[in-house]
Amino acid sequence: MGAEKRKRAPSACLARVRASRKRARLAAKGKQASTEAKHRELGGYGKSCSSINDAPVGGMKKSPAYLKVLARCGGKSRLPEAKNRAGAPLKGGYPLSKYPVNVLVDGQRAAWLPDDWAQVIKNTGPGGVYIGFMSPGGKFVYHKNLHGKWTYGVEVMVGRSLTALDGINGIVRSVAASGVSVKNDKAFLQQCLTSTERRHVLPAHKFHFGVVSARRANEERGIHDLMIVDAHFRIAGIRATWYVDAESLPDYLKLGLDAVVGGKLTPARNTILKTAAKKGQVAVEVSDDIGKWLYYDVSKQDLRGQKDFAKANKAVAGARTHAITPLAAAQFMLAKMRSSPLKPKLAGVLPTGNATMTMGSDEYSTQHFILGDFFVADMSPCRFDESLTLKEDYDFSCSHVAKHGSVLRCNRMVLTVRHYANQGGAVDIRDSAGKNERKNIAILQRKWPGVFKMNKKRPSEVLMKWSNYGKRSKETQALALKAGVKKPFLKLAVKPKASTMKDLQKLKDQQDEIEAQISLLPEAAHDDKTQKSFPLLMDRFQKYLLRRGLKETSAKGYHNCLSLLFMRDFRSYEASAGEEYKALIKASPQNKNAHGQFHAAVSHFRSFYQVCKCGQK
Repeated sequence: MGAEKRKRAPSACLARVRASRKRARLAAKGKQASTEAKHRELGGYGKSCSSINDAPVGGMKKSPAYLKVLARCGGKSRLPEAKNRAGAPLKGGYPLSKYPVNVLVDGQRAAWLPDDWAQVIKNTGPGGVYIGFMSPGGKFVYHKNLHGKWTYGVEVMVGRSLTALDGINGIVRSVAASGVSVKNDKAFLQQCLTSTERRHVLPAHKFHFGVVSARRANEERGIHDLMIVDAHFRIAGIRATWYVDAESLPDYLKLGLDAVVGGKLTPARNTILKTAAKKGQVAVEVSDDIGKWLYYDVSKQDLRGQKDFAKANKAVAGARTHAITPLAAAQFMLAKMRSSPLKPKLAGVLPTGNATMTMGSDEYSTQHFILGDFFVADMSPCRFDESLTLKEDYDFSCSHVAKHGSVLRCNRMVLTVRHYANQGGAVDIRDSAGKNERKNIAILQRKWPGVFKMNKKRPSEVLMKWSNYGKRSKETQALALKAGVKKPFLKLAVKPKASTMKDLQKLKDQQDEIEAQISLLPEAAHDDKTQKSFPLLMDRFQKYLLRRGLKETSAKGYHNCLSLLFMRDFRSYEASAGEEYKALIKASPQNKNAHGQFHAAVSHFRSFYQVCKCGQK
C-alpha cells in the first residue's frame, strides 16, 4: 500500500502485542532470578564446582541456566533451536548435537567472539549460572583474557588478542535479527514515500558516506561501536569512508575500514562535503557511535492539555516502526528534499533519541537545528565554519537556512547514539567547566544574532529559533552600546511608501536575502569582535573622516552607520571594505530608506581601510 492511502494512527493491537512481549521478558527474568536464588538456598549440586557433564537436579528445563537463556531469548514459552540463538557459531564450531548435558547455547553473544566459537551458559555447583565459551574442539572456556589475571582463556587458545573485528559477522547477524535488511529497506521506502517521492530515490553509488571519527579504534568499547556502524553498512552493501585523525589511522585500517586522514572535526566534515561534490555525489555524514536507525511511521498526535507523557508514550507503543540501514535513511531524506517545493539542501533527524518527544510535533521542520550525527547534504556551497570546535552543526544549519531558505528535519527519524560518555571526538574537546562550550556559543550568538539563547534546563546547551534572526538580545545590545552604537539595530529612516502588507513583506524579503548573502562573506576574527578592538578602529575611522574635511556631525553619523552594520553582520574588516559588501549594502532596502547613508559610510570605510593597509596616516 502506498504512503498516500495508509492509516498512520497508533495501533492499539500493536501496543498490546508489545506490552505482552515486555511482560513476558520481565516475567522470565523474574522467574530465573527466583529459581536461581532457590537453587542456591538448597545448595545446588552440593559442591563448589560442577562439571559441564553433570546433569542438573530435576532436569535441564527446570535449571537456572535454562531459565537464564530463556530470559535472554525474549522470555518466550520455549527456547528457539540452538542454531538460531545469538550465541551459536556462525560457521564450523563444535557440533551442537554433541554439547554436554550441562551446557546451553546462549541467547546473546560477545562482540569479540570468533565465528567458530559459541557463547554458552552452564549451571554452577553452588546453584547459580556461569557464562562461558565453547571452542571448535569442544573445550569449555571460562574467560576471554589473554592479558588479565587468568592464564587460560579464549585468547590463549586462539593465540592473539581479540576485538570486535573478530566478531563482526556475529554483530551483523545480531543487527539483522533486529529487523535490519535490504528487504525491509525496500518495504520501508515503498510504504513511507509517495509514488512521486519514490521517483527521487537514488541508488547506493550516488551517495558518499563519510564517518567522522577519532581515537576510538584502540579501545574495546570504541571498536564495538565502530563495528556496529560498519555492520549496518555491510547489510546495505555499501562501503563508507572513515575520516580519522592521523595518529589513529593505522588502528582504523587494522579494523578493515576504508580510513583516510581527515584532520580535526570541522575540517573533516568539510572534506566529506568537498569529496562528495567532486565525485558528483550526495554527501551523507555519519557519527561513529550510532546503534540504530529507527523510523516511527505515525501521524502527529494531539497532545494539547497533556500534563505528562502518558498519551505520548502510548502513541510510541502503538506506532509502526521501521529498523533501517543508513542507506535507506539517506534515500528517504533525499527523496523528501528533492520533492519538496521549498527545495532544501540539508536534511537530518530528530536531535534526541527519545521518540516520545516527537509524537506531538510536525513530522517535518524546515527552520530547525540539524544534528551533525547523521545528515544528508545535497550539492550546496555551504560549508562548516572551521573556527568552531563545538556546536558546528548549529552554524551549518543556519548557513543552509540563510542560503537556501529552509532545511528538512525528519522528526520521526530517530537514532540511538552514545554522547558525552564515549572516548574521542567532541568529548575530548569538551571540558568540565564548560569553557569551550561557552566560547563556541558566543561565536554562534555573534554570527547569528537573535537565533540562539541559552537552554536553562541544560547547561552549556542552546536553543535555536531562526525566526528571531536579527532580533538582538539584551546582551548583544549592551555590547553594541559599549562599541559606541547608540541604536541597538537598524531602522528605516523613512517609512516605505508601500501601502499594503504585500509590499512591506516584499521589502523585508529583499532585505533578508541581502543579509543572507552578506553572511556568506568572511567572518570577522575573534579579536576583531572584542569590545576593545572595534571601538579603537571606529575612533580612528572618525578621525580620518574629520581630517578629510567632513563636518563633525557627518563623521559621527558615518561612524554610527558603520558600527551598526558591523554589529549586525560581524564580517571581517577586509570583507567590510570590499566591493561585494559595498554593492550589497547599496542594494538593500534599509540603505535606500536611509537615503544612502549606509552605502556612503561603507564607501568611506573602504577608502580608510585601503589607506591603513598601505601604512599611510
